[in-house]
Amino acid sequence: MILDETNRKDLIFLILQFLNEEGYEGSLHLLEQDSGIFFNFSYFSYAILNGNSKDAEDYLSAFTSPDANTYSRKMFFDLFKWKFLEASDRIGGSESVNIFSKDLRQIPVFKDDSFDDLVEVIAPEDIRISEQACCLDKSLVRVKLCADLRKQAESNPSLSGKLVFPNLNKSALLSLIILICPTCEGKNGGLKEDLMCLILQFLHEAKYKNTLHKLEQESKVFFNLNYLAEVMRLGELDKAEEYLAAFTDTHKNKYSKAIFLEIQKLKRLEFTEWEVTTPYGSLDNISAKLKLHASVAMLAKKNPVLKDKLKFPSMEKSRLLTLIQQIMDWWKPRTCNNPYTLENIPVVPYLSGASSSFKNKFSETGRRANVDNCEVKEISDPSECNALALPDYCSGGRIVRMTYSLFGDYILALAEDGRHKLWTWSSSPYESCKYTPRILKENVFPKPRLHQPQSGKTMKNEIATSSESSTSCFAIKGSYNFSTSGGKIAVFDLKSFEKVAAFGSHTPTATYFIFIPGDLLAVGLDDGSIFMHCLSSRKIKEKLEGHNQRITCLAFSHCFNVLVSSGADGKLCGWCTKSWVKLTSDNPMHKFCTRRDNHEFSSLVTHIQFDPYQIELLVVQEGCISVLEAPTLDCLMQWLPNESDTSITSATYSSDGEIIYVGFRSGSLKILDSKTFSTICRVNLTAITQPIPSNIRLEVYPVVVAAHPSHPSQISVGLSNGKVIVFQPLGSGGWGESAPPEDGEGYSDGSNETDY
Repeated sequence: MILDETNRKDLIFLILQFLNEEGYEGSLHLLEQDSGIFFNFSYFSYAILNGNSKDAEDYLSAFTSPDANTYSRKMFFDLFKWKFLEASDRIGGSESVNIFSKDLRQIPVFKDDSFDDLVEVIAPEDIRISEQACCLDKSLVRVKLCADLRKQAESNPSLSGKLVFPNLNKSALLSLIILICPTCEGKNGGLKEDLMCLILQFLHEAKYKNTLHKLEQESKVFFNLNYLAEVMRLGELDKAEEYLAAFTDTHKNKYSKAIFLEIQKLKRLEFTEWEVTTPYGSLDNISAKLKLHASVAMLAKKNPVLKDKLKFPSMEKSRLLTLIQQIMDWWKPRTCNNPYTLENIPVVPYLSGASSSFKNKFSETGRRANVDNCEVKEISDPSECNALALPDYCSGGRIVRMTYSLFGDYILALAEDGRHKLWTWSSSPYESCKYTPRILKENVFPKPRLHQPQSGKTMKNEIATSSESSTSCFAIKGSYNFSTSGGKIAVFDLKSFEKVAAFGSHTPTATYFIFIPGDLLAVGLDDGSIFMHCLSSRKIKEKLEGHNQRITCLAFSHCFNVLVSSGADGKLCGWCTKSWVKLTSDNPMHKFCTRRDNHEFSSLVTHIQFDPYQIELLVVQEGCISVLEAPTLDCLMQWLPNESDTSITSATYSSDGEIIYVGFRSGSLKILDSKTFSTICRVNLTAITQPIPSNIRLEVYPVVVAAHPSHPSQISVGLSNGKVIVFQPLGSGGWGESAPPEDGEGYSDGSNETDY
């Protein structure tokens, strides 16, 4: 089918009428300019009558230029002269002359100029403002200017045929759609939304970007995450805020508030050197921006206001233009006595008894549920997942702490004997990542290596005689590892494994610590107190007291600037890091966790972690896991394992926050949907221990689970026998039964290409 230019032009007229009827004025006037098929003199004169010289000049510039012809030159000169007169009245003579001088440089001088019918171009210094002009009412001057410009426009060849809009019947485009699909009549709201998506696809394919993104904002049917990412990447943060504000605001919900906060942080990065410090290390401006960009995207995907607007329907290329062509091809043979024109489009429910497949073609291909909540996938065979045992040549007891690097190019683990193990996927853990275990296809894994400096040194902590495994902790800052196993906090150089410093005391003992912004190290102690160490001054900035037993974990929210602490006393405390005021009263966790089988589980909180959006807090106990809302620490959800499950040993969020991985002392792992707590998959450790060396016993269990920082389906499991296994599902479809479609976040054009 040939999609001729006449139908294309007719379609734009129909879209313009639709936008006008729906009140999408911004999109309407941008499409007039982008397409260049209709010069809306009413809008042009409205801008002049309201003193908006820039809007008037920009609108005229979309259709012609001062050097196009003598009429265009006269129109621009009259606009510039009017702008000069009003500027003189507003800001004074000398500055207005400078403005006029710049404008005049755009006016060309033609060889055949005749001063009788063309503009007299004079030097700015010769311009004088007459007393009569000063005394005239501004509104009268503007009205006269509009009348003069109208006459010039009617004679201007650049605007020929563009000053009159076709006399269409009401809702002509909607009528055509009903012609194609009679069953759509009566579903007015849904039909308009479907039509809006067709228009958006047409604008995208026609490269009318200004109109496209304005209509996205005005119609609110599709939130273009690609566009938001693009303007943020270009540093156009005001434009990003404007786009976001069309869909939501800071008061809508906690996710919206967090997105605007992240954009504000990006703005600060544009002007100041701002360092973000996390348990994974210290970031420079570039990596901080990348992290904030990723955070904005994840917040948008979880935001209830936006998440249903992120998927664009899948349809064939040029769908709307094709539909219009189809109806015109059907219609033309039936209008031989009344030649086809746009004005002839009737307002009727339908003309044809045979409807097109519009409804079927316009089907949405959103993400499918991988499994039924009642049909949990069981992985109990090595062939059902990808698994890789990291090489290890010495046993150091069970793994008690473990993490990926910020970029996923190495894994650092701490064993209960105080020995650290570092595995890399590049020639050096500190070069730019040459290859990381990203999407691992089939059973092919990149080959890791256990890093060992040429000096032969090892990173080994001082072990206290009464040390418990729960007192082991480490945190990475830049190229340094801060670590303890019950003794002083040692600082190791990750390049050489050399111990470069040690601080703290044996009593009280550090039990957990993290880095937070402001060059601070928050250190939880076994007496229940928390010291805030300033690294630059090497002084204790603040002492926080809210627990009466040892600190078991700390977590920090960049979104709320809140530090949360958990203690062996079963309590959670929230602290404002600006004033160090305690935000929440004692929050005993034992009241939340009651198992149906009445099994006695400890109320001890073993781990807390903010989700990637820095809004919700995951709380892990032996008998249950809970999700709390920050900063109030109110309980939102709780998950109680089945009666057959033993105690929980570890749990963590995936990098996108959509999954929670839970390890059990029985030797199994459960993969949960973080929104519903429904079990997606259960993994028996047999599936990942059989293919690897026989010295790993089948009765081992996961002590700690670490999630890859950018690939949600990949995790590393530290086992009770000291081994570490990396694993993920087969293929790229996640842990469910089927892979989700790859498209959906961009415009569909039939070729599965979603990028601009």
